[in-house]
Amino acid sequence: MNNQVIPHRFFQNVQAFSDKAAVLTKVSGIFRPVTYRELGTIVRAIALVLDSWGIRKGDRIALMSDNREEWFMSDMACISIGAVCVPVYPTLSAMQISELMKHSEPRMIFFSTQDLLKKIRESNYQFESIVSFDQIAGETDVQWLRDIIESGKRIDAEKPEQFQTLMNSVKESDLACINYTSGTTGSPKGVMLSHANFVKDVDNSVKMLHIYPEDTFLSFLPLSHVLERMGGYYVPMLLGATVGFAESIEKVIENMSEVHPTILISVPRLFEKIYATVMSSVQSGSSLKKKIFYWGLKAGKDRMKADIEETKLGWWKQKKVNLADKLVFSKLQQKTGGRLQRFVSGGAPLSPEIAEFLYSAGLRIYEGYGLTETSPVIAVNGPGNVRLGSVGRAVPETEFKIATDGEILVKGPQVMVGYYKNEAATRDVIDADGFFHTGDIGHFDDDNFLYITDRKKNLIITAGGKNVAPQPIEEALKLSPYIAESVLIGDRKNFISALTVLDQAAMKKWAEAHQIPFEPYTDFIRREEVLKLIESEIENQTAHFSRFEKVKKFRIIPKDFTIDDGEITPSLKVKKKVVLEKYAALVNEMYRE
Repeated sequence: MNNQVIPHRFFQNVQAFSDKAAVLTKVSGIFRPVTYRELGTIVRAIALVLDSWGIRKGDRIALMSDNREEWFMSDMACISIGAVCVPVYPTLSAMQISELMKHSEPRMIFFSTQDLLKKIRESNYQFESIVSFDQIAGETDVQWLRDIIESGKRIDAEKPEQFQTLMNSVKESDLACINYTSGTTGSPKGVMLSHANFVKDVDNSVKMLHIYPEDTFLSFLPLSHVLERMGGYYVPMLLGATVGFAESIEKVIENMSEVHPTILISVPRLFEKIYATVMSSVQSGSSLKKKIFYWGLKAGKDRMKADIEETKLGWWKQKKVNLADKLVFSKLQQKTGGRLQRFVSGGAPLSPEIAEFLYSAGLRIYEGYGLTETSPVIAVNGPGNVRLGSVGRAVPETEFKIATDGEILVKGPQVMVGYYKNEAATRDVIDADGFFHTGDIGHFDDDNFLYITDRKKNLIITAGGKNVAPQPIEEALKLSPYIAESVLIGDRKNFISALTVLDQAAMKKWAEAHQIPFEPYTDFIRREEVLKLIESEIENQTAHFSRFEKVKKFRIIPKDFTIDDGEITPSLKVKKKVVLEKYAALVNEMYRE
């Protein structure tokens, strides 16, 4: 067995944790377990069928599905015989799917539902084989995964040594996947990641975050995103932990109270929503409720400080924390399942205020940093190693440099092999010394904690020559319970402006409290009372910024950003270029005035 090869490690756990739940899926209202032994048997079966179809080492296999146990089964089967998985976001259009398929040239595809089959047909890409997780009637060229598993079990019974022979041929330098970037700043590029890239990143991240086989994860970020693939799939499967699959993003909170996870990995949007919901409830409550809440928050900060500094609270402070939990935080703690030991935040910047709030509420949160090209984790906070506002220290075996222009450069075993079919782009980002140029601006403090300032390409240079990093300002605006998203504008302009998306649930409560009609929404957001409220929120949230960084004008976008409309990526990052093009009239209006 080679410990640097993903399926080799997984099958060690199939032996070590055979009767333990590997995954949990909700069926008929109950989360049903699949044990490591059962999962291993299914992976072997699928892999043997792929081999019988002539799939060989290096062949690409596309995988397009929402998060479910079959995703794990199919991916692990592919990489067990040396095939290369090409994950595809199920939210992509048929045209986008077509472009990725033409570039990666997969021989076959696994997919989940009838709706996705329609997209596959519309893409006009010709696959040799099409395998569905759901049973789909009337499609003669579509094979059902359950039938394939049964066929594979028969092959395994006839040739019991075949699977091990195939798996032994897989080397740590072989590609595990071609993961396409989400394309927030241009066309997606195929990032080639090897088994060693992932295994090294898993092992080094686990050391920082203190993750154990006893942990339970809740999976809801898209598995096509490298953060979830590595953190929410490979980490638990290579460790012997358990993964529950959320029914949907909308049901994450509900499912947390059913699965009782000890760890949850997310992008900041979930934490922003939790914070906004709590703060909206506080703002609409009585003065007594507000006093109790802020008293509890103050007591919680004492707990946070003691936890981060690894000191003990005095008996009186501990008594106040216990009371704060009972009066203020218990409901939130129970909603997150009652066993949560750590949130892990990545994929985008997390506001320090939100991190402080969750930590004070007894929900430890550890922010990390990485990119698709780095498998993804290169720095992370962890137990006994926390600096709120930073993205943590470098994970083991990772070396950083800060370029003269502030760009973060990194070298380590998790850095990608390169971009698929794009040597020129690879040379652009990996220099002669092996350092990957992240495109992010940042700095280290005296204790080697890394702070991200902004994306290099995002920096705004005003007409007056002032450099403005939009990211911290956008984060500050989202701390308002009424502002869900913000996009800063001002490059080569005389002042900074913003496009804002309001939190409609919070605004509806506010409207009811002030007896203002909420519908139609397009009329509501033009009302003078609403504009004054948002203007006041913007002023309050940006009071600590320099004069040239302050938002002088704003416009409210009349709808939420959505994946379907192309305004955010499947990992919930705002596509600024798309937003600015779509709402160019609103931008022009602000500067014309």
